[in-house]
Amino acid sequence: MKLSFLCLLFLSGSFSMSAQNTATLASAGYTAPAAPTPVAPGQVITFFFRNVAPLPDGSLRTDQASTVPLPSLLGGLSAHFGNPPVSLPIFAVRQENDCQSERSNPACLLTALRVQIPTDLQPVMEVVLEVDGQAGRSFSLTQNSDNAHVLTSCDLTWDTDWTHSCNRLVFHADGSQVTQRSPARPGETILVYAWGLGRTTPAVSAGTVSPSAAVVTQIPGFTGVHAKFLNGPRASLTAIPPELSQDDSSVPEAAIEFAGLTPGQIGLYQLNIAIPQSLAPTTTCGDAVLANEVLHISTPYAGTQEVGFCLKR
Repeated sequence: MKLSFLCLLFLSGSFSMSAQNTATLASAGYTAPAAPTPVAPGQVITFFFRNVAPLPDGSLRTDQASTVPLPSLLGGLSAHFGNPPVSLPIFAVRQENDCQSERSNPACLLTALRVQIPTDLQPVMEVVLEVDGQAGRSFSLTQNSDNAHVLTSCDLTWDTDWTHSCNRLVFHADGSQVTQRSPARPGETILVYAWGLGRTTPAVSAGTVSPSAAVVTQIPGFTGVHAKFLNGPRASLTAIPPELSQDDSSVPEAAIEFAGLTPGQIGLYQLNIAIPQSLAPTTTCGDAVLANEVLHISTPYAGTQEVGFCLKR
C-alpha cells in the first residue's frame, strides 16, 4: 500500500536551522490538553506557568506570604479574573530551572503560583497572570461545586515532583499523624484534611483566616461529602488491591461529625470521621503492611479518593 502524497511530503520534508524560539512542551499525546481548568470556590490550588522571566536582577522568583490576609502581589507576580478584576490571594511563589545547560532562558523556568480561588465565582471565567505589572494572555477556568483534594505527604512540603510518591494522610484528634507506630483505634474520631470542598456557611473571604464554625454548604440536588471504611490489608500506600478498590454498596456510610474549614487556617478543610467501634482489621500494621484499613472519601465532582491508614487490631 502506497503512502499518500501528503504523508510522503511530511516524511521527506527538511528543516532549516533558525534562532531558538520560546515554545515549550505542555503535554503530549493525541488530544489537546483539557480546558478550561476546573476550580471550586475557596480552593487552594497551584498554577504552573512557563516563559515567566526571573526577577530583573536575574534571581529566581521565590517568596512566601508572611501576613494575613494573604497578599495579592508576591515575587513580582499577581493574578486576577473577572471584570472588574478580582485578585487572587497568593500563598507562595516558586521558580525552578529544569534545563541542564541553560539558565537565562525563561522557557526553562517552571513558575509555581499557589493561590486561593475566591468564593464568588462565575460559571466560566479567565485568569490573567501579571509579571512585574505587565499582563499576559488569559487562561480559562470553570466552576465546580467542589474540586476536593485530600492532603498528601507532598502537600505538606509543597513537593510537586511527579516522580515522587505522595501518600494521603490521616490524623488523630490532637493533630498528630496516624502511622504504623501510632495507629487509630476503633471508636476514635480521625481527621482528614482537604482543599477544594467548596462554599461554607458562613462564607469566608478568600485569603483570610477561617473562623471556628464555617461548615461545608450542602447544595440542593447534590449528595455532598461521603465516607466509607473498607476492611483489608494494604502492603503499599500507593497501590490498593483491586478487591479493596471497588465500590461496595453493602459497606455502610461512615459518620462524618464535621465537614468544614479548619479554624485558624486559610482555605483548609477538615473532615472529622468516626471509626465504628465494630471495625476490625484482618491484619496488623508492620514492616510488610503499611496500612490495614482503607477509607473512601467521595464528593460529587472529584469522585472517590482512597486513603490508607493503620488501625489498631
